[in-house]
Amino acid sequence: MKHTSIKLNTPCEFINITPVNPLISKCQIKVCYVDDKPNRNKSVITKDVATEMANSLPGSPIVGFFNENTEDFEEHNRIIELSNGEFRMRDNTRPYGFVDLGAKVWF
Repeated sequence: MKHTSIKLNTPCEFINITPVNPLISKCQIKVCYVDDKPNRNKSVITKDVATEMANSLPGSPIVGFFNENTEDFEEHNRIIELSNGEFRMRDNTRPYGFVDLGAKVWF
């Protein structure tokens, strides 16, 4: 599926999807906006910051939360649980892959 783009409700976007087998695909992912102005969540990621962040990407896990009601991936989610009068935060993201060790970062 070369040059295919899957648009999501969040700013993450999968492009150039290549199936490896029925359970695994290789793709490129757009994960952030690089600009001197604030993005949708009011954070600023400059080119210098993005370049520094890129050094830590290879081998990093790709995690997320798939909302079955909207059939879309959401941000990293947590669940607040109440048990015996105590609150507990539980992460409900799931692993979906990892960044290839030879990944080329671009922006």
